[in-house]
Amino acid sequence: MKKYTKSYIVWTILLLVVITYFMFARDFHSLNGKLLERDKDTEFEKGSGIRTKKLSDVQIQSLYKLCKVWGYTKYHHPDVISGKLNWDAELFRVMPDILRAANQDGADCVLMDWLETFPVEGEQDEGKEEDIDWEKIQEESGKQLLDTTWISDSAFLGEELSEYLCSMADLHISDRENAYASFEEIGTVSFENEKMYDASDGDMGMYLLGLFRFWNMYEYYSPNIEITTEEWDSVLLDALPKVADSGDYRSYVTAIAQVVSKTGDAHSMLVDRKRLLYYYYGQRFLPCDIKIIGGEAVVTQVKKNEKELMPGDILLEIDGMTLEERIEEQRNYHALSEADKMLNQMKHLLLETEKRKAKVRILRGEEIKTVQVKTLKNQYSYKNPIENGILQSENIGYIDPSALEKGNIEKLMKDFCDTEGIIIDLRHYPSTVITYLLGEYIIPKQEVFACIGMPNKAMPGAFYEQEMVVGKGVLKEIQNDSRTFDSYEGKVIILMDEESQSQSEFAIMALRQAPNAIVVGSPSVGADGNVVKVSLPGEVIFSMTGLGVYTPEGEQTQRCGLKPDIECWQTVEGIKAGKDELLEEAIKLIK
Repeated sequence: MKKYTKSYIVWTILLLVVITYFMFARDFHSLNGKLLERDKDTEFEKGSGIRTKKLSDVQIQSLYKLCKVWGYTKYHHPDVISGKLNWDAELFRVMPDILRAANQDGADCVLMDWLETFPVEGEQDEGKEEDIDWEKIQEESGKQLLDTTWISDSAFLGEELSEYLCSMADLHISDRENAYASFEEIGTVSFENEKMYDASDGDMGMYLLGLFRFWNMYEYYSPNIEITTEEWDSVLLDALPKVADSGDYRSYVTAIAQVVSKTGDAHSMLVDRKRLLYYYYGQRFLPCDIKIIGGEAVVTQVKKNEKELMPGDILLEIDGMTLEERIEEQRNYHALSEADKMLNQMKHLLLETEKRKAKVRILRGEEIKTVQVKTLKNQYSYKNPIENGILQSENIGYIDPSALEKGNIEKLMKDFCDTEGIIIDLRHYPSTVITYLLGEYIIPKQEVFACIGMPNKAMPGAFYEQEMVVGKGVLKEIQNDSRTFDSYEGKVIILMDEESQSQSEFAIMALRQAPNAIVVGSPSVGADGNVVKVSLPGEVIFSMTGLGVYTPEGEQTQRCGLKPDIECWQTVEGIKAGKDELLEEAIKLIK
Protein backbone atom coordinates (compact mmCIF):
# COMPACT_ATOMS: atom_id res chain seq x y z
CA MET A 1 0.00 0.00 0.00
CA LYS A 2 1.21 3.50 -0.80
CA LYS A 3 2.95 5.27 2.11
CA TYR A 4 2.60 9.04 2.07
CA THR A 5 4.75 11.76 3.64
CA LYS A 6 5.31 11.26 7.38
CA SER A 7 3.94 14.68 8.34
CA TYR A 8 0.73 14.04 6.44
CA ILE A 9 0.22 10.63 8.09
CA VAL A 10 0.92 12.15 11.50
CA TRP A 11 -1.80 14.77 11.06
CA THR A 12 -4.22 12.20 9.72
CA ILE A 13 -3.68 9.74 12.57
CA LEU A 14 -3.77 12.37 15.31
CA LEU A 15 -6.85 14.24 14.24
CA LEU A 16 -9.08 11.68 12.56
CA VAL A 17 -11.04 10.63 15.61
CA VAL A 18 -11.04 14.13 17.07
CA ILE A 19 -12.78 15.27 13.90
CA THR A 20 -15.28 12.43 14.25
CA TYR A 21 -16.15 13.48 17.78
CA PHE A 22 -16.22 17.24 17.45
CA MET A 23 -17.53 17.73 13.93
CA PHE A 24 -21.10 18.10 15.21
CA ALA A 25 -20.09 21.13 17.27
CA ARG A 26 -18.84 23.24 14.37
CA ASP A 27 -20.72 26.30 13.17
CA PHE A 28 -21.65 25.36 9.64
CA HIS A 29 -23.52 28.57 8.93
CA SER A 30 -20.35 30.68 8.67
CA LEU A 31 -18.51 31.31 5.45
CA ASN A 32 -14.82 31.85 5.08
CA GLY A 33 -15.05 35.59 5.71
CA LYS A 34 -13.84 36.72 2.29
CA LEU A 35 -15.96 38.56 -0.28
CA LEU A 36 -15.56 36.57 -3.48
CA GLU A 37 -16.66 37.61 -6.93
CA ARG A 38 -19.56 35.16 -6.76
CA ASP A 39 -20.84 36.93 -3.63
CA LYS A 40 -21.52 40.05 -5.70
CA ASP A 41 -24.11 38.12 -7.72
CA THR A 42 -27.13 38.64 -5.44
CA GLU A 43 -30.02 38.40 -7.90
CA PHE A 44 -31.59 35.37 -6.25
CA GLU A 45 -30.93 36.14 -2.59
CA LYS A 46 -34.66 36.39 -1.86
CA GLY A 47 -35.80 33.44 -3.94
CA SER A 48 -35.49 31.73 -7.29
CA GLY A 49 -38.74 32.98 -8.79
CA ILE A 50 -39.45 29.44 -10.05
CA ARG A 51 -42.75 28.23 -8.65
CA THR A 52 -43.98 24.78 -7.72
CA LYS A 53 -45.55 22.72 -10.49
CA LYS A 54 -46.15 19.12 -11.46
CA LEU A 55 -43.42 17.98 -13.82
CA SER A 56 -43.97 16.24 -17.12
CA ASP A 57 -41.87 13.21 -18.06
CA VAL A 58 -39.84 15.41 -20.40
CA GLN A 59 -39.17 17.94 -17.64
CA ILE A 60 -38.08 15.19 -15.24
CA GLN A 61 -35.56 13.88 -17.75
CA SER A 62 -34.34 17.40 -18.53
CA LEU A 63 -33.87 18.26 -14.85
CA TYR A 64 -32.09 14.96 -14.29
CA LYS A 65 -29.60 15.92 -16.99
CA LEU A 66 -29.31 19.46 -15.63
CA CYS A 67 -28.52 18.15 -12.14
CA LYS A 68 -25.71 15.93 -13.39
CA VAL A 69 -24.22 18.54 -15.73
CA TRP A 70 -24.51 21.35 -13.15
CA GLY A 71 -22.88 19.16 -10.48
CA TYR A 72 -20.01 17.97 -12.66
CA THR A 73 -19.25 21.54 -13.74
CA LYS A 74 -19.54 22.80 -10.15
CA TYR A 75 -16.66 20.61 -9.01
CA HIS A 76 -14.51 20.79 -12.18
CA HIS A 77 -14.80 24.25 -13.79
CA PRO A 78 -11.88 26.55 -12.86
CA ASP A 79 -14.08 29.65 -12.54
CA VAL A 80 -16.51 27.92 -10.19
CA ILE A 81 -13.67 26.45 -8.12
CA SER A 82 -11.96 29.84 -7.80
CA GLY A 83 -15.11 31.57 -6.55
CA LYS A 84 -15.67 33.66 -9.67
CA LEU A 85 -19.07 32.20 -10.59
CA ASN A 86 -22.15 31.97 -8.38
CA TRP A 87 -23.20 28.51 -9.49
CA ASP A 88 -26.47 28.61 -7.54
CA ALA A 89 -27.52 31.77 -9.36
CA GLU A 90 -26.54 30.25 -12.70
CA LEU A 91 -28.75 27.25 -11.94
CA PHE A 92 -31.74 29.55 -11.46
CA ARG A 93 -30.94 31.37 -14.71
CA VAL A 94 -30.91 28.23 -16.86
CA MET A 95 -33.66 26.24 -15.09
CA PRO A 96 -36.66 28.07 -16.63
CA ASP A 97 -35.35 27.40 -20.14
CA ILE A 98 -34.74 23.75 -19.25
CA LEU A 99 -38.33 23.45 -18.02
CA ARG A 100 -39.58 24.94 -21.31
CA ALA A 101 -37.55 22.55 -23.50
CA ALA A 102 -39.89 20.42 -25.63
CA ASN A 103 -37.60 17.39 -25.74
CA GLN A 104 -34.11 16.18 -24.81
CA ASP A 105 -32.51 17.65 -27.93
CA GLY A 106 -33.94 20.99 -26.90
CA ALA A 107 -32.60 20.56 -23.36
CA ASP A 108 -29.14 19.75 -24.77
CA CYS A 109 -29.20 22.97 -26.80
CA VAL A 110 -30.24 25.00 -23.76
CA LEU A 111 -27.40 23.51 -21.70
CA MET A 112 -24.84 24.10 -24.43
CA ASP A 113 -25.91 27.70 -25.05
CA TRP A 114 -25.68 28.30 -21.30
CA LEU A 115 -22.27 26.68 -20.77
CA GLU A 116 -20.71 28.34 -23.80
CA THR A 117 -20.81 31.59 -21.84
CA PHE A 118 -18.32 30.00 -19.41
CA PRO A 119 -15.33 28.93 -21.52
CA VAL A 120 -13.02 26.42 -19.86
CA GLU A 121 -9.66 28.09 -19.42
CA GLY A 122 -7.30 26.41 -17.02
CA GLU A 123 -4.37 24.06 -16.70
CA GLN A 124 -3.72 21.02 -14.59
CA ASP A 125 -1.80 22.10 -11.47
CA GLU A 126 -0.28 18.80 -10.39
CA GLY A 127 2.74 19.23 -8.18
CA LYS A 128 2.02 22.85 -7.21
CA GLU A 129 0.54 22.27 -3.76
CA GLU A 130 3.08 20.95 -1.26
CA ASP A 131 4.81 19.15 -4.14
CA ILE A 132 1.94 16.68 -4.21
CA ASP A 133 1.18 14.85 -7.44
CA TRP A 134 -2.47 14.01 -6.80
CA GLU A 135 -2.89 12.06 -10.03
CA LYS A 136 0.07 9.84 -9.15
CA ILE A 137 -1.22 9.31 -5.62
CA GLN A 138 -4.53 8.16 -7.03
CA GLU A 139 -2.89 5.85 -9.54
CA GLU A 140 -0.68 4.20 -6.90
CA SER A 141 -3.43 3.91 -4.30
CA GLY A 142 -5.86 2.22 -6.63
CA LYS A 143 -8.76 3.17 -4.35
CA GLN A 144 -12.23 4.37 -5.32
CA LEU A 145 -12.63 6.50 -8.42
CA LEU A 146 -16.15 7.60 -9.32
CA ASP A 147 -17.40 6.37 -12.68
CA THR A 148 -17.98 9.52 -14.76
CA THR A 149 -17.94 7.86 -18.17
CA TRP A 150 -21.40 9.36 -18.76
CA ILE A 151 -19.73 12.65 -19.75
CA SER A 152 -18.46 10.86 -22.88
CA ASP A 153 -21.92 9.59 -23.83
CA SER A 154 -22.87 11.75 -26.82
CA ALA A 155 -26.14 9.85 -27.18
CA PHE A 156 -27.12 11.13 -23.72
CA LEU A 157 -25.64 14.63 -23.92
CA GLY A 158 -25.11 15.42 -27.59
CA GLU A 159 -21.62 15.80 -29.03
CA GLU A 160 -21.00 19.46 -28.12
CA LEU A 161 -22.10 19.13 -24.52
CA SER A 162 -20.10 15.93 -24.09
CA GLU A 163 -16.97 17.59 -25.50
CA TYR A 164 -17.43 20.54 -23.14
CA LEU A 165 -17.58 18.33 -20.04
CA CYS A 166 -14.72 16.15 -21.23
CA SER A 167 -12.53 19.25 -21.61
CA MET A 168 -12.55 19.57 -17.79
CA ALA A 169 -11.83 15.93 -17.00
CA ASP A 170 -8.06 16.35 -16.77
CA LEU A 171 -8.02 19.70 -14.96
CA HIS A 172 -6.75 18.37 -11.65
CA ILE A 173 -7.05 21.53 -9.58
CA SER A 174 -5.95 21.15 -5.95
CA ASP A 175 -6.27 24.81 -4.88
CA ARG A 176 -9.89 24.72 -3.71
CA GLU A 177 -9.87 27.24 -0.88
CA ASN A 178 -12.78 29.14 -2.46
CA ALA A 179 -14.55 26.15 -3.98
CA TYR A 180 -17.93 24.91 -2.85
CA ALA A 181 -16.08 21.78 -1.73
CA SER A 182 -12.96 23.05 0.05
CA PHE A 183 -10.58 21.15 2.32
CA GLU A 184 -9.43 21.25 5.92
CA GLU A 185 -5.71 21.36 6.69
CA ILE A 186 -5.53 17.60 7.22
CA GLY A 187 -7.32 16.81 3.97
CA THR A 188 -10.95 16.27 4.96
CA VAL A 189 -13.60 17.85 2.76
CA SER A 190 -15.61 20.84 3.99
CA PHE A 191 -18.73 22.51 2.57
CA GLU A 192 -18.54 25.68 4.64
CA ASN A 193 -18.54 27.78 1.44
CA GLU A 194 -22.07 26.67 0.55
CA LYS A 195 -24.56 29.46 1.11
CA MET A 196 -27.71 29.23 3.19
CA TYR A 197 -30.89 30.58 1.60
CA ASP A 198 -34.45 30.98 2.76
CA ALA A 199 -36.91 28.68 1.03
CA SER A 200 -40.41 30.13 1.01
CA ASP A 201 -43.44 27.96 0.38
CA GLY A 202 -43.77 27.09 -3.30
CA ASP A 203 -40.22 28.09 -4.33
CA MET A 204 -39.53 25.07 -6.52
CA GLY A 205 -36.18 26.47 -7.65
CA MET A 206 -34.85 26.58 -4.08
CA TYR A 207 -36.25 23.12 -3.35
CA LEU A 208 -34.51 21.72 -6.42
CA LEU A 209 -31.28 23.50 -5.48
CA GLY A 210 -31.45 21.61 -2.18
CA LEU A 211 -31.81 18.31 -4.03
CA PHE A 212 -29.12 19.13 -6.62
CA ARG A 213 -26.66 20.30 -3.97
CA PHE A 214 -27.15 17.24 -1.78
CA TRP A 215 -27.23 14.66 -4.58
CA ASN A 216 -24.00 15.93 -6.18
CA MET A 217 -22.21 16.40 -2.87
CA TYR A 218 -22.91 12.77 -2.03
CA GLU A 219 -22.05 11.66 -5.56
CA TYR A 220 -18.57 13.23 -5.56
CA TYR A 221 -17.56 13.34 -1.90
CA SER A 222 -19.08 10.32 -0.20
CA PRO A 223 -16.62 7.43 0.07
CA ASN A 224 -19.67 5.17 0.23
CA ILE A 225 -21.44 6.09 -3.01
CA GLU A 226 -21.06 2.51 -4.24
CA ILE A 227 -23.08 1.06 -1.35
CA THR A 228 -26.20 3.24 -1.32
CA THR A 229 -29.37 1.22 -0.75
CA GLU A 230 -30.58 2.08 -4.25
CA GLU A 231 -28.75 3.00 -7.46
CA TRP A 232 -27.90 6.67 -7.02
CA ASP A 233 -29.07 7.91 -10.45
CA SER A 234 -32.41 6.17 -9.89
CA VAL A 235 -32.72 7.91 -6.53
CA LEU A 236 -32.38 11.28 -8.30
CA LEU A 237 -34.98 10.43 -10.96
CA ASP A 238 -37.42 9.27 -8.30
CA ALA A 239 -36.86 12.36 -6.13
CA LEU A 240 -37.24 15.04 -8.80
CA PRO A 241 -41.06 15.07 -9.08
CA LYS A 242 -41.51 14.71 -5.30
CA VAL A 243 -39.21 17.64 -4.48
CA ALA A 244 -40.57 19.80 -7.29
CA ASP A 245 -44.16 19.24 -6.17
CA SER A 246 -43.42 19.86 -2.47
CA GLY A 247 -45.37 23.09 -2.25
CA ASP A 248 -44.49 23.91 1.35
CA TYR A 249 -41.62 23.64 3.81
CA ARG A 250 -42.72 20.43 5.50
CA SER A 251 -43.20 18.63 2.19
CA TYR A 252 -39.78 19.84 1.01
CA VAL A 253 -38.04 18.61 4.17
CA THR A 254 -39.67 15.19 4.05
CA ALA A 255 -38.97 14.85 0.31
CA ILE A 256 -35.26 15.57 0.86
CA ALA A 257 -35.24 13.23 3.87
CA GLN A 258 -36.50 10.41 1.66
CA VAL A 259 -33.45 10.91 -0.55
CA VAL A 260 -31.17 10.90 2.51
CA SER A 261 -32.70 7.60 3.62
CA LYS A 262 -31.45 5.95 0.42
CA THR A 263 -27.79 6.54 1.30
CA GLY A 264 -27.68 3.79 3.91
CA ASP A 265 -25.13 6.03 5.66
CA ALA A 266 -26.03 6.04 9.37
CA HIS A 267 -24.10 9.30 9.74
CA SER A 268 -26.57 10.86 7.28
CA MET A 269 -29.03 12.99 9.20
CA LEU A 270 -31.25 15.90 8.30
CA VAL A 271 -31.96 18.70 10.77
CA ASP A 272 -34.42 21.39 9.69
CA ARG A 273 -35.01 24.76 11.32
CA LYS A 274 -38.38 23.68 12.70
CA ARG A 275 -37.04 20.28 13.83
CA LEU A 276 -39.99 18.67 12.06
CA LEU A 277 -38.23 15.36 11.66
CA TYR A 278 -36.80 15.29 15.19
CA TYR A 279 -40.06 16.08 16.97
CA TYR A 280 -42.18 14.09 14.53
CA TYR A 281 -44.52 12.68 17.20
CA GLY A 282 -44.19 15.35 19.87
CA GLN A 283 -41.76 17.14 22.15
CA ARG A 284 -42.00 14.89 25.21
CA PHE A 285 -40.50 11.45 25.87
CA LEU A 286 -41.20 8.27 27.77
CA PRO A 287 -38.95 8.07 30.87
CA CYS A 288 -36.96 5.04 29.77
CA ASP A 289 -34.24 3.63 27.55
CA ILE A 290 -34.81 0.81 25.07
CA LYS A 291 -33.09 -1.80 22.94
CA ILE A 292 -34.43 -3.59 19.89
CA ILE A 293 -34.54 -7.32 20.63
CA GLY A 294 -36.13 -9.66 18.13
CA GLY A 295 -37.57 -6.66 16.29
CA GLU A 296 -39.34 -5.34 19.41
CA ALA A 297 -38.65 -2.26 21.54
CA VAL A 298 -37.72 -3.54 24.99
CA VAL A 299 -37.41 -1.25 28.01
CA THR A 300 -33.91 -1.66 29.47
CA GLN A 301 -33.88 1.06 32.13
CA VAL A 302 -36.38 3.52 33.60
CA LYS A 303 -36.08 6.84 35.35
CA LYS A 304 -35.76 6.71 39.10
CA ASN A 305 -39.18 6.51 40.79
CA GLU A 306 -40.91 5.53 37.52
CA LYS A 307 -43.75 3.21 38.59
CA GLU A 308 -45.63 2.33 35.39
CA LEU A 309 -42.82 1.02 33.15
CA MET A 310 -40.37 -1.74 34.11
CA PRO A 311 -37.22 -3.19 32.56
CA GLY A 312 -38.25 -6.05 30.29
CA ASP A 313 -41.53 -4.43 29.21
CA ILE A 314 -42.10 -4.56 25.45
CA LEU A 315 -43.54 -1.32 24.03
CA LEU A 316 -46.47 -2.10 21.73
CA GLU A 317 -48.29 1.18 21.28
CA ILE A 318 -48.00 4.86 22.25
CA ASP A 319 -51.07 7.12 22.08
CA GLY A 320 -52.87 4.79 19.70
CA MET A 321 -49.98 4.25 17.25
CA THR A 322 -48.14 0.94 17.26
CA LEU A 323 -44.35 0.81 17.41
CA GLU A 324 -44.34 -1.17 14.16
CA GLU A 325 -46.21 1.67 12.44
CA ARG A 326 -43.73 4.21 13.78
CA ILE A 327 -40.75 2.20 12.64
CA GLU A 328 -42.13 1.67 9.13
CA GLU A 329 -43.02 5.35 8.77
CA GLN A 330 -39.62 6.54 9.94
CA ARG A 331 -37.72 4.20 7.61
CA ASN A 332 -38.76 6.64 4.86
CA TYR A 333 -36.85 9.51 6.44
CA HIS A 334 -33.77 7.99 8.08
CA ALA A 335 -30.69 6.28 6.66
CA LEU A 336 -30.32 2.85 8.23
CA SER A 337 -27.18 0.84 7.60
CA GLU A 338 -29.34 -2.31 7.86
CA ALA A 339 -33.07 -2.67 8.33
CA ASP A 340 -32.82 -3.85 11.94
CA LYS A 341 -30.18 -1.31 13.05
CA MET A 342 -32.39 1.63 13.87
CA LEU A 343 -31.61 2.85 17.38
CA ASN A 344 -28.86 5.32 16.48
CA GLN A 345 -31.30 7.13 14.16
CA MET A 346 -34.73 6.44 15.62
CA LYS A 347 -34.56 5.82 19.36
CA HIS A 348 -35.97 9.21 20.33
CA LEU A 349 -38.78 8.83 17.77
CA LEU A 350 -39.86 5.53 19.30
CA LEU A 351 -40.25 7.23 22.68
CA GLU A 352 -41.85 10.53 21.62
CA THR A 353 -45.30 11.82 22.51
CA GLU A 354 -47.19 15.10 22.60
CA LYS A 355 -48.72 14.40 25.99
CA ARG A 356 -47.60 14.95 29.54
CA LYS A 357 -49.24 11.61 30.31
CA ALA A 358 -48.96 9.12 27.47
CA LYS A 359 -51.22 6.14 26.98
CA VAL A 360 -48.80 3.22 26.52
CA ARG A 361 -49.69 -0.37 25.70
CA ILE A 362 -47.05 -2.86 26.83
CA LEU A 363 -46.41 -6.58 26.94
CA ARG A 364 -45.20 -7.63 30.38
CA GLY A 365 -44.48 -11.34 30.45
CA GLU A 366 -47.61 -12.93 28.98
CA GLU A 367 -49.89 -10.03 29.87
CA ILE A 368 -50.79 -7.03 27.68
CA LYS A 369 -51.38 -3.93 29.78
CA THR A 370 -52.25 -0.27 29.13
CA VAL A 371 -50.60 2.23 31.47
CA GLN A 372 -50.60 6.01 31.83
CA VAL A 373 -46.98 7.16 31.82
CA LYS A 374 -45.81 10.59 32.98
CA THR A 375 -43.45 11.89 30.29
CA LEU A 376 -40.26 13.96 30.28
CA LYS A 377 -39.38 17.21 28.56
CA ASN A 378 -35.98 15.81 27.56
CA GLN A 379 -35.08 12.35 26.34
CA TYR A 380 -34.00 9.98 29.10
CA SER A 381 -30.32 8.98 28.97
CA TYR A 382 -29.10 5.53 29.97
CA LYS A 383 -27.20 5.50 33.28
CA ASN A 384 -24.48 2.87 33.43
CA PRO A 385 -24.76 1.21 36.86
CA ILE A 386 -21.10 0.10 36.72
CA GLU A 387 -18.38 2.60 37.47
CA ASN A 388 -14.90 2.66 36.02
CA GLY A 389 -12.46 0.70 38.15
CA ILE A 390 -12.02 -2.85 39.46
CA LEU A 391 -15.27 -4.82 39.42
CA GLN A 392 -16.64 -5.69 42.83
CA SER A 393 -15.66 -9.23 43.95
CA GLU A 394 -13.59 -9.70 40.80
CA ASN A 395 -9.95 -9.06 39.96
CA ILE A 396 -11.03 -7.52 36.66
CA GLY A 397 -10.76 -3.93 35.45
CA TYR A 398 -13.69 -2.16 33.78
CA ILE A 399 -13.55 0.86 31.46
CA ASP A 400 -16.64 2.71 30.27
CA PRO A 401 -15.20 5.25 27.79
CA SER A 402 -18.38 7.35 27.93
CA ALA A 403 -17.64 8.22 31.59
CA LEU A 404 -13.94 9.07 31.26
CA GLU A 405 -12.33 12.39 32.03
CA LYS A 406 -8.85 13.58 31.13
CA GLY A 407 -6.20 11.59 33.00
CA ASN A 408 -8.53 8.72 33.90
CA ILE A 409 -6.95 6.18 31.57
CA GLU A 410 -3.47 6.56 33.07
CA LYS A 411 -4.83 6.16 36.62
CA LEU A 412 -7.02 3.20 35.72
CA MET A 413 -4.24 1.35 33.92
CA LYS A 414 -2.01 1.80 36.95
CA ASP A 415 -4.76 0.31 39.14
CA PHE A 416 -5.28 -2.55 36.68
CA CYS A 417 -1.64 -3.63 36.46
CA ASP A 418 -2.17 -6.88 38.45
CA THR A 419 -5.70 -7.73 37.29
CA GLU A 420 -6.62 -10.88 35.39
CA GLY A 421 -8.16 -8.90 32.60
CA ILE A 422 -9.80 -5.67 31.44
CA ILE A 423 -13.27 -5.14 30.00
CA ILE A 424 -13.56 -2.17 27.63
CA ASP A 425 -17.25 -1.38 27.17
CA LEU A 426 -17.64 0.26 23.76
CA ARG A 427 -21.41 -0.08 23.70
CA HIS A 428 -21.31 3.49 24.99
CA TYR A 429 -20.01 6.39 22.89
CA PRO A 430 -16.61 7.60 24.19
CA SER A 431 -16.48 10.98 25.88
CA THR A 432 -12.84 11.32 24.85
CA VAL A 433 -10.50 9.71 22.34
CA ILE A 434 -9.09 6.53 23.90
CA THR A 435 -7.72 4.69 20.88
CA TYR A 436 -4.05 5.61 20.88
CA LEU A 437 -3.51 6.00 24.62
CA LEU A 438 -5.00 2.60 25.46
CA GLY A 439 -3.08 1.15 22.54
CA GLU A 440 0.18 2.13 24.23
CA TYR A 441 -0.67 -0.19 27.15
CA ILE A 442 -2.25 -3.21 25.50
CA ILE A 443 -0.65 -3.43 22.01
CA PRO A 444 3.08 -4.21 22.36
CA LYS A 445 4.10 -3.29 18.81
CA GLN A 446 2.69 -1.01 16.18
CA GLU A 447 -0.06 -2.58 14.08
CA VAL A 448 -2.01 -1.34 11.06
CA PHE A 449 -5.64 -1.50 12.18
CA ALA A 450 -7.49 0.37 9.43
CA CYS A 451 -7.19 2.01 6.05
CA ILE A 452 -8.76 5.42 5.60
CA GLY A 453 -10.26 6.52 2.28
CA MET A 454 -9.17 10.17 1.94
CA PRO A 455 -10.80 12.46 -0.66
CA ASN A 456 -8.43 13.49 -3.44
CA LYS A 457 -8.34 17.30 -3.47
CA ALA A 458 -7.66 17.55 -7.19
CA MET A 459 -9.93 14.78 -8.44
CA PRO A 460 -13.61 14.99 -7.35
CA GLY A 461 -14.99 11.51 -6.84
CA ALA A 462 -11.60 9.96 -6.11
CA PHE A 463 -10.40 8.56 -2.77
CA TYR A 464 -6.97 7.21 -1.90
CA GLU A 465 -5.85 5.13 1.06
CA GLN A 466 -3.90 5.98 4.20
CA GLU A 467 -2.87 3.32 6.70
CA MET A 468 -3.75 3.87 10.36
CA VAL A 469 -1.39 2.55 13.03
CA VAL A 470 -1.86 1.89 16.76
CA GLY A 471 0.38 0.43 19.47
CA LYS A 472 3.52 1.06 21.50
CA GLY A 473 5.36 4.20 20.42
CA VAL A 474 2.64 5.80 18.27
CA LEU A 475 2.08 8.73 20.66
CA LYS A 476 5.79 9.49 20.65
CA GLU A 477 5.71 9.68 16.86
CA ILE A 478 2.57 11.75 16.47
CA GLN A 479 2.75 13.93 19.60
CA ASN A 480 6.38 13.65 20.66
CA ASP A 481 4.98 12.16 23.88
CA SER A 482 7.97 11.22 26.05
CA ARG A 483 6.02 9.23 28.67
CA THR A 484 6.60 5.53 29.15
CA PHE A 485 3.64 3.17 29.35
CA ASP A 486 3.80 -0.13 31.20
CA SER A 487 2.60 -2.97 29.01
CA TYR A 488 -0.55 -4.74 30.16
CA GLU A 489 -0.43 -8.49 29.52
CA GLY A 490 -3.77 -9.65 30.90
CA LYS A 491 -6.80 -10.53 28.81
CA VAL A 492 -8.70 -7.72 27.08
CA ILE A 493 -12.42 -8.13 26.37
CA ILE A 494 -14.11 -5.51 24.21
CA LEU A 495 -17.91 -5.22 24.30
CA MET A 496 -20.00 -3.93 21.42
CA ASP A 497 -23.55 -4.04 20.07
CA GLU A 498 -25.88 -2.29 17.62
CA GLU A 499 -25.32 1.08 19.31
CA SER A 500 -21.53 0.96 18.87
CA GLN A 501 -20.99 3.66 16.29
CA SER A 502 -18.32 5.84 14.72
CA GLN A 503 -15.66 6.59 17.34
CA SER A 504 -16.63 3.41 19.21
CA GLU A 505 -16.18 1.36 16.04
CA PHE A 506 -12.86 3.04 15.28
CA ALA A 507 -11.63 2.21 18.79
CA ILE A 508 -12.78 -1.41 18.45
CA MET A 509 -10.85 -1.78 15.19
CA ALA A 510 -7.72 -0.48 16.88
CA LEU A 511 -7.89 -2.15 20.29
CA ARG A 512 -8.76 -5.60 18.97
CA GLN A 513 -5.16 -5.66 17.66
CA ALA A 514 -4.04 -6.44 21.21
CA PRO A 515 -2.70 -10.03 21.26
CA ASN A 516 -5.00 -11.02 24.14
CA ALA A 517 -8.11 -9.18 22.89
CA ILE A 518 -11.51 -10.75 22.24
CA VAL A 519 -14.52 -8.79 20.96
CA VAL A 520 -17.83 -9.92 22.45
CA GLY A 521 -21.35 -8.89 21.51
CA SER A 522 -23.34 -8.28 18.32
CA PRO A 523 -22.43 -6.49 15.05
CA SER A 524 -21.91 -2.73 15.29
CA VAL A 525 -24.03 -0.25 13.36
CA GLY A 526 -21.56 0.36 10.51
CA ALA A 527 -21.15 4.17 10.58
CA ASP A 528 -17.44 4.78 10.99
CA GLY A 529 -15.40 7.80 9.87
CA ASN A 530 -15.85 11.53 10.37
CA VAL A 531 -19.00 13.61 10.00
CA VAL A 532 -19.27 16.29 7.31
CA LYS A 533 -22.15 18.77 7.22
CA VAL A 534 -23.61 21.00 4.52
CA SER A 535 -26.38 23.57 4.50
CA LEU A 536 -29.33 23.27 2.14
CA PRO A 537 -31.89 25.99 1.35
CA GLY A 538 -34.44 26.54 4.09
CA GLU A 539 -31.94 26.26 6.95
CA VAL A 540 -31.70 22.52 6.52
CA ILE A 541 -28.45 20.88 7.65
CA PHE A 542 -27.43 17.56 6.18
CA SER A 543 -24.59 15.38 7.47
CA MET A 544 -22.75 12.40 6.01
CA THR A 545 -19.61 10.32 6.40
CA GLY A 546 -16.66 12.03 4.71
CA LEU A 547 -13.88 9.45 5.14
CA GLY A 548 -13.95 5.81 4.16
CA VAL A 549 -12.95 3.32 6.84
CA TYR A 550 -11.77 -0.13 5.77
CA THR A 551 -10.10 -3.08 7.46
CA PRO A 552 -6.33 -3.50 7.01
CA GLU A 553 -7.22 -5.94 4.21
CA GLY A 554 -9.28 -3.25 2.48
CA GLU A 555 -12.70 -4.69 3.34
CA GLN A 556 -15.70 -2.41 3.85
CA THR A 557 -16.92 -1.54 7.36
CA GLN A 558 -19.63 0.95 6.39
CA ARG A 559 -23.19 -0.40 6.57
CA CYS A 560 -22.04 -3.97 7.33
CA GLY A 561 -20.44 -2.94 10.63
CA LEU A 562 -17.82 -4.83 12.63
CA LYS A 563 -18.27 -8.46 13.61
CA PRO A 564 -17.51 -9.76 17.13
CA ASP A 565 -15.21 -12.69 17.78
CA ILE A 566 -17.88 -14.19 20.03
CA GLU A 567 -21.56 -13.39 19.48
CA CYS A 568 -23.56 -12.60 22.60
CA TRP A 569 -26.95 -10.89 22.76
CA GLN A 570 -28.92 -9.24 25.50
CA THR A 571 -32.26 -11.02 26.06
CA VAL A 572 -35.59 -9.90 27.42
CA GLU A 573 -35.26 -12.45 30.22
CA GLY A 574 -31.81 -11.09 31.10
CA ILE A 575 -33.12 -7.54 31.24
CA LYS A 576 -36.00 -8.57 33.51
CA ALA A 577 -33.55 -10.30 35.83
CA GLY A 578 -31.22 -7.29 35.92
CA LYS A 579 -28.46 -9.17 34.12
CA ASP A 580 -25.95 -7.75 31.68
CA GLU A 581 -25.33 -10.85 29.59
CA LEU A 582 -22.45 -9.36 27.59
CA LEU A 583 -20.66 -8.33 30.77
CA GLU A 584 -21.22 -11.77 32.28
CA GLU A 585 -19.77 -13.41 29.16
CA ALA A 586 -16.74 -11.12 29.38
CA ILE A 587 -16.10 -12.08 33.03
CA LYS A 588 -16.51 -15.74 32.13
CA LEU A 589 -13.92 -15.47 29.34
CA ILE A 590 -11.40 -13.78 31.61
CA LYS A 591 -11.92 -16.33 34.36
